[in-house]
Amino acid sequence: MSALKVEPIPCLRDNYAYLISDPEAGDAWLVDPSEPGPPQTALSGRPGLTLRGILATHHHYDHVGGIEALVTGAQGEPPWVAGHASDRGRIPHQSRFIDAPVGRFVPSGIELSGRPLLAMWIPGHTLGAIAWYLPPEEGDDDGVGDVFTGDTLFAAGCGRLFEGTPAQMHASLQNITSLPSATRLWFGHEYTAANLRFAETVEPENPAIRRRQNALSPQTTPTTVADERATNPFVRAATAEVLAERRAAKDSFRG
Repeated sequence: MSALKVEPIPCLRDNYAYLISDPEAGDAWLVDPSEPGPPQTALSGRPGLTLRGILATHHHYDHVGGIEALVTGAQGEPPWVAGHASDRGRIPHQSRFIDAPVGRFVPSGIELSGRPLLAMWIPGHTLGAIAWYLPPEEGDDDGVGDVFTGDTLFAAGCGRLFEGTPAQMHASLQNITSLPSATRLWFGHEYTAANLRFAETVEPENPAIRRRQNALSPQTTPTTVADERATNPFVRAATAEVLAERRAAKDSFRG
């Protein structure tokens, strides 16, 4: 199997789309293209790549707004578009409806260059949110997996509860961070600096938060399961009730 590359594509003001590519085979896939321009530029800057599919983590426009132009403007066979089955009718051109469960990653039926793509339903931010997981290649005991979390888990944060409940968000965050500690988590927005400032108010004595603040770079994706277990106040919330209190405080935080 060919090695897959993952590259962040900054979009809009603070969004991330992602380009997954197999340069040897010439195949490419996009995650959460919020607008068509930057993904098209990324693809055109890598001659020989053909867009085969688009993965949506949830239906919000700032994650799917570029799908229409990317599908209708494709040369040759249009790319397929995948999302959770419960987002039917909310994601433009959705053609693959993945009925993934809560609580565990299962095969989605999609393969990227022969590698199985797993999926898990992660309601909380929205009811149809889905995480996409590329586990390490079979037989690679030292390999690291990649998860695309959308707006459910951010570096040191989580998304607002637009449709789901605190209990759903709490469970979704615990399920994502039950993966091996080195697993890379690719998230939807560059909110990390503000998230860490809030995290410091929640746990002022947590040295891991200050270390992470001191090491910040302009682009902080991906994070890791280990970093989120150590510094994310929503992952570290012991109960759904604690998460709800912290989410309400973050919604009004101006630090």
